[in-house]
Amino acid sequence: MRFLSWNCNNGMNKKEQVEYFQSFNCDVAVLPELKEHNIEVLQPSSSIWVTNNHSHSKPKGLGILCFNGLQIEELPRDEDMEIYIPVKIKGNGIEFNLLAIWNFYWACKQGRFKGVKGDNCVEWSALNHYKPLLEDPSICMGDFNFGPTFSREAFVHMNDVFEGMGMKGLYHQFNRLPWTETKHYTYKSPMQISHHLDHIFGSEFFQKRMKSFSVGRLEDAVLSDHAPLILDV
Repeated sequence: MRFLSWNCNNGMNKKEQVEYFQSFNCDVAVLPELKEHNIEVLQPSSSIWVTNNHSHSKPKGLGILCFNGLQIEELPRDEDMEIYIPVKIKGNGIEFNLLAIWNFYWACKQGRFKGVKGDNCVEWSALNHYKPLLEDPSICMGDFNFGPTFSREAFVHMNDVFEGMGMKGLYHQFNRLPWTETKHYTYKSPMQISHHLDHIFGSEFFQKRMKSFSVGRLEDAVLSDHAPLILDV
């Protein structure tokens, strides 16, 4: 089974971007910055999409798309926790929970979104809130907007929270790296500064069954400032 996490940077509006996505032939995709009207062209077997921007006619949001017969079952979601989507993935003899994330870390620190202002803000509240859903087997993936090279203190705190739930960063496990380091960057800013902001955390089920973990080249990521993460189990 192949998982893909990719911030697609304002939707799938161009044919070449759709073709780039389809080239990965994934079974489960988490797509921050996806626009709802672009889902149909991707032809998933099941999908869910959430936005926190209700003033725009075609807003960006967070999408979970399944392919090859896999189905999504919605789980109870707290709408104050933007934007986190808990679901159950079922089909082909497998069943697990997934928490998709498009985290607005800096916006939350500034009090721009609902939740607790400051370091102990929505991401910690969300992880604690959804903790009962993240028992084995479960996976959490998306654009966290911090990592080992950016807002490291927040990333260290997040790793502690995940490890307390028995979940580990699969990129770091596969590459045998301490979670304070990285060999790959997943985002390049307009100032041409690169960071590792996208992550996949998995419970023991995924830790033991992981076959490969790769990061796409930022130079190849069509019409996006983020590189995709590809996990095979």
